[in-house]
Amino acid sequence: MQFIEKLKQIKENKYVTIFIINFILLVLLTKCDIQSSADASRIATVKSLVEYQSFAIDNSQFDNSKLFTVDKYFYNNHFYSDKPPLPAFMGAAVYFILKNIIGINFSNNFALTCYLITLLSVGVSACVGLVYFHKILLEILKTNENWANITTFLATSATLILPYSLVLNNHILGAVVIIVSFYYFLKSAECSDIISIILCGVFVSMAGSIDITCFLFIPFYFVFFLSKSIKMAGLFLLSCIPFMISYFSLNMYLSGSIIPPAMNAALWEYPGSIFSKQNLSGVATQKSFLGALRYAFTLYLGNRGFFSHTPIMFFSVMGILQFFRQKKFSYNTPYLYGITASVAFMLLYTLRTVDYGGYSYGVRWFVTPMLILCLPLSHMENQVRSSRLLKNFFVVIACISIAISLIGTYNPYTNDYTGMVSLPGGYNSKYTFLINAKNIIYDSFVMYKLCLITSTIAIYVLFYRLLQNLKQNPNTSP
Repeated sequence: MQFIEKLKQIKENKYVTIFIINFILLVLLTKCDIQSSADASRIATVKSLVEYQSFAIDNSQFDNSKLFTVDKYFYNNHFYSDKPPLPAFMGAAVYFILKNIIGINFSNNFALTCYLITLLSVGVSACVGLVYFHKILLEILKTNENWANITTFLATSATLILPYSLVLNNHILGAVVIIVSFYYFLKSAECSDIISIILCGVFVSMAGSIDITCFLFIPFYFVFFLSKSIKMAGLFLLSCIPFMISYFSLNMYLSGSIIPPAMNAALWEYPGSIFSKQNLSGVATQKSFLGALRYAFTLYLGNRGFFSHTPIMFFSVMGILQFFRQKKFSYNTPYLYGITASVAFMLLYTLRTVDYGGYSYGVRWFVTPMLILCLPLSHMENQVRSSRLLKNFFVVIACISIAISLIGTYNPYTNDYTGMVSLPGGYNSKYTFLINAKNIIYDSFVMYKLCLITSTIAIYVLFYRLLQNLKQNPNTSP
C-alpha cells in the first residue's frame, strides 16, 4: 500500500509531469545520426574516451567515417575536438554503459548508439533544466500556477530549446546548468542559505566549463554577493574554484595553454584547416562599423535572427518592462543581475564573432541564456489575461514561435550558405526556418514526418488546454 501511495504521489508531482511530458517529446524527435561537424566532433571524443581511453580523435574519425569532422585542432601530432571536454565526459558515461553492459556500440549499431547518447545526456538534461525553470516560476517568482505552466510550455516548445535538445551539443547543457545556478542564486539572495550559495558557485562554474562565455555570470553573481557580505562573496568564489581549475587544467593538458582550443589560432594552422584567426569565434571581429551593424541585424532580426526565430521573446522584452512597474520583491536585484548577464552574454558573441555560428538553425550560441531570458514571460500574465486583443496577439505569436521551433527539429545545423528558398516575385531567402521547411517537405523521411505530425498535434492540443485554464479577467494578480 505504501508503495502504491508513493507512486500516486510521484504521478501527481507537477515537476515529474513536466519531466515526463518533455522526455516523451524528445524520445519522438531526438536524432539518430550525425547532423554536422560539430556533433561529429563531440561523438568522436566520446568514442575515443571509451574505446581508446584518450581525448585524441585520430582513430575515431577517418575520412570515410560518419564521424569525420573539420572541428578539430592539431596538438602534439594528434587531432583533438575543439569542443569543451565536460559534455564529452557526460556522453562517455552513457556510452560506457551502452558498450560494456548492454552491448550496443558504434560498430554494431551506430544509429541507436548516437540516439541513446544524445537522449540520455542532452535530452535528460534539458528536461531537468525545464523542471528548475518551473521551480523558479513557482517558488521564487510566485507565478500563478496556470500561467507558470504556459510559460514553461513556451520555453520548451516555442524557442530554440526544442531543436537543440535533439542533438549532441554544449549549448543545451550550458542552458541547463546556468538555469540551475540561477535558481540557487535567487534562492541564496532570498534567505542567505550557505548550501544555496555553494551550489550556485558550483553550477555557474560548471556552466563555464561547458560554455566558456558562461564564466561571464561569475562577476555578476560575485558583485551581488559582495553587496550582501564579504563572507557570502568569499564562499561563492571558493565554490567556483574546483570546476575552474579542472577546466583550465584540461585546456593546458590538451592544448598546452589555458586558452580554450577553439580560440587558440596557433592550433588551427595545419593542412586542410578551414579555421584561422580571421574566423575563429572569440578571436575574429568585424572590420567596420557598418559590417558590425549588418552582422548584429542578422543575429537578431535577419535570416538567423534571435527574434525572427523566437518571436515569443518580444513578449519577454515586454515582461522585463512590466517587471520594473511591479512592487519590490526580495528577488528584484539578483533577478536583474541574471537578466543583465544574459544580455551581456549575447552582446559578447555579437562583438567577438563573424560567422553566425556556422551551420545552425537561428543562432545556436543564444540557446545557452534562453531559459533565463524566458523568465520575464511570467510578468505578462495580468496584461494578457485582462486584454482580449493582447491575448489574441499573444496566442498568434506563440503559435508562430511553436511552428518555427518544430521546423527546427528537422536539422538544427541548417546550411544557409548554399541553401536558399525561392519566394514569389523572384526573391530568394536564407531564413533558416524557411530552408528547413523546404527540406521537410522535399527531403525528410516518412518516419520523421509522422513523428513531427504527431508531436505537432500533441503540442498544439496541449497549448489549447493550457489556455483554457486562463480566465479573461482574473480577480487577483500574482
